[in-house]
Amino acid sequence: MLLEDLDTHCPVHGNPLNDGVVMISYGLFRYSEAFNKAHRYLFPKSKFMVRGGCAVNDEIIYHMRYCNACRRAHLLWAAENKSNEGLPHLADEFERILHLRFGMENSVTNVPPDVHDLMHAHNLVDALKLLQRANPGVEIPELRAHMRYLSRGAELEQAILAMRMGGPQLVYEQLAALAERSGKDELQERFVGN
Repeated sequence: MLLEDLDTHCPVHGNPLNDGVVMISYGLFRYSEAFNKAHRYLFPKSKFMVRGGCAVNDEIIYHMRYCNACRRAHLLWAAENKSNEGLPHLADEFERILHLRFGMENSVTNVPPDVHDLMHAHNLVDALKLLQRANPGVEIPELRAHMRYLSRGAELEQAILAMRMGGPQLVYEQLAALAERSGKDELQERFVGN
């Protein structure tokens, strides 16, 4: 269970926090001592991602608060230390994870309209059989995974759109553009100077 962040201002920079959305990353994360120290004292509210723990559940994205100055400091630290610790997944990686977790199967090409009706009526066995007839050669586990996707498809597509349009993976584009234009001096000026 994720705890709500009730802070309204950054404890380091004093700035009001912004509302945002990030992907919940599940699993065990081990960060370097250097990152942990920097995160604690330099950018505690960068919030490029939220760790959901080892017990994976159905939550996909998380609405949270972040500090722009913390994000700039985090990016500067990442560039200086050639590290991606605490940074978000790229949008393509986010989609790949959703495909794996929720069964957005590319092998399932035909979904008869009656499948949705059967699923809404909680007649999952008949829905699976119909899906199997419409997609010969596709294994039952793949069909079941795809049914999980169908049951949450609109929500998953909305999560992908939210991450693509406003998610923190856009920081990589910003970081790459800055690195292309010049070196560390401009990074320092752009991220710390603002």
